[in-house]
Amino acid sequence: MEDEKIREAIKKAPSVTYPDFDLMWNKIEQNKEWQQGSKMRWFQRNNLSKAAVITGISAVMISTPVYAAIHYNWTDVLSHKAGIHSVWEQGLGQTIDQSVSNHGITLTVDTAFSDENRTVLLYTLNPGTSYKEETLSYDKVELLNSDGQIIPGNYYQRWNAEIGKYQGYFETDYVLNHKRENLRFSITNVVLTEKTEVPLSYNPANQETQTFEVKKDGISTVRIETFEQSEKDTLLNTTVHFEGLDQPQRERTWTTFNVLDTNNSIVRGSKNVYGIPGASSEETVSEQIYTKKQLIADGTHFTLSYERETGRTSGEWGMDLTLSKSELENSTIREKLDLPVPEMLEGSKITEMIVTPSEVRLIITNQEKYAHLPFIDYELEIGEKQLTGGINYHTNPSKKTELRFEMMHMDLTSLHEQPISLTAKKRVDEHKGSEKTSIRLSNISTKPQHLQTKYGGYTVDWTYYLKDEQLYVESSSQDPTFGGINQTYYYDGKEKIYGKPVIVNFRGEGNNKSMDVYENFAPDQLDIFVYMYTVDHLNEKITIPINLKDQ
Repeated sequence: MEDEKIREAIKKAPSVTYPDFDLMWNKIEQNKEWQQGSKMRWFQRNNLSKAAVITGISAVMISTPVYAAIHYNWTDVLSHKAGIHSVWEQGLGQTIDQSVSNHGITLTVDTAFSDENRTVLLYTLNPGTSYKEETLSYDKVELLNSDGQIIPGNYYQRWNAEIGKYQGYFETDYVLNHKRENLRFSITNVVLTEKTEVPLSYNPANQETQTFEVKKDGISTVRIETFEQSEKDTLLNTTVHFEGLDQPQRERTWTTFNVLDTNNSIVRGSKNVYGIPGASSEETVSEQIYTKKQLIADGTHFTLSYERETGRTSGEWGMDLTLSKSELENSTIREKLDLPVPEMLEGSKITEMIVTPSEVRLIITNQEKYAHLPFIDYELEIGEKQLTGGINYHTNPSKKTELRFEMMHMDLTSLHEQPISLTAKKRVDEHKGSEKTSIRLSNISTKPQHLQTKYGGYTVDWTYYLKDEQLYVESSSQDPTFGGINQTYYYDGKEKIYGKPVIVNFRGEGNNKSMDVYENFAPDQLDIFVYMYTVDHLNEKITIPINLKDQ
């Protein structure tokens, strides 16, 4: 009887069409911005990278649309998405149960959640027996509107051994323009990868730049620069150069430099930052800080680990979906506000609050475009429940900043009766450097020179030296309130030449040491300028009451 229902469902299934859309990845411009004075010196990984695209589709394969009748438990996949998990747990959202099969691989969209804050698809991928418990990724994961335009989003998935499938979600900030919309969800090219390692004969006693040829799996060379951070600590700056890999392949290769002990166990450094854009789109950089004892201990050895592509199934798995926000529309509360927050940023106002069962969104309107709110951590209290959130900056030239908070299961009908307050913690103030104040670097040579200046009222220590025909400029301060120099530059007579960041500091981490490098440098003296610096007030906290209008 069940087989008859499935056959009937297949007969009624909509036909599958295959649009062919090209999208050029803008990584070169991103790298250019990084090098030429970007205001975002403190690097943040972009979770959208998994949805990066390549041009074209290799082949149009025959696909079979089918329908699934089984719902799975999504608790593990949604463990870090409390709002989506809460909506799923309440049984809200729209049941999709639509699948497409191709080459023995089946993609199923199980459920959709569409409200006034975001759209989420829960999906499974059955890779077939040949891919069991392997690492899978895709060249493209896309959601397209009815005009074929890409809706930006990101995905996350986990292998579920019990059901023999990957479970995942696709999330986007896109809000449906109508109660019902026709969209298309698809993945292109299923790729199998496995972790592999190559040994590197790195010598921690050698302070010169060391380069190692790999010449396999799209990795050309590995360059390791060694910098003394203190009497105890050493910074390793590792650059991996790729060749012959497109953007999705470079992203999924995900390289890490490893320090291993005699038992082949990984030795963790005090700082481990990966995936920093390099000087070109063909490079990626990592930074790690180790103690010198860790690096020279008996039996210590070094490797580069990376994800190696071992197989792929070409094709597209796509389906046309009709999404509706009617299930969650009646649970949405929108409040227009006019709440000045000068204690957060002068001239800024909280202008809107949008509450849905999955998320709370606070819209803050600023005086200037691209304004950065000074606080790092944010909490929203509604009654006795505390929601943790963060900043979501608009990528377009906007004066708006969004604070987003994963929602908990609560009765929204009583929202206006609950006390609501926003708490911001860990203040970091940004200050633009002065074009009238320069730092003179004299007697530039391979011998480190030291200099102490006052900048912004703080004492700053400078160290500069030549290494491999490159000028390195370090800055730090003994005053913990000083957050660090953002970036330095000099005038070559026509334009500003920005130093390339070598040490990347995250805002609010309490480390104010920075380092820039100027390549192919010859002069023996130089006047440099500060692009931006920060001042930390990491213990500062403010609480702003939010009063909603009586309904």
